Amino acid sequence: MKKLLFLALVAAVAWFGWKQLPTLFERRPAHEAVIRNNTGTGLTRIRLVVDGQTFVKETLADDETAVFPFRVRRDATFDLTWQWADRPAENTWSGGMVPVGPMVQRHTMTIDSDAGVLYTAERR
Repeated sequence: MKKLLFLALVAAVAWFGWKQLPTLFERRPAHEAVIRNNTGTGLTRIRLVVDGQTFVKETLADDETAVFPFRVRRDATFDLTWQWADRPAENTWSGGMVPVGPMVQRHTMTIDSDAGVLYTAERR
């Protein structure tokens, strides 16, 4: 009886593994967040939060970009926080829309000198 139970357990694990094997090694495409510094000065402590994931870039010089690939499990928005290199204030921006499924996008956030953010999204 123990051998039969053990054999049934091994068969169930083998069947489950066979069915789940393609999803284990599947490389799904990812969204891409691009942060552009168009302020005329450097930025520090840039934090981008999307779907509970936090991406950090310590410094971003003028006319530089930071790129973060990511995946989401549900529709989400962005929360962007940064500081100026030569000013004490911390700035925040929330917005954008990241859909969960199947189309992936490149989300570009351009920070200007007035602490405004220009958000664009395009298919990737």
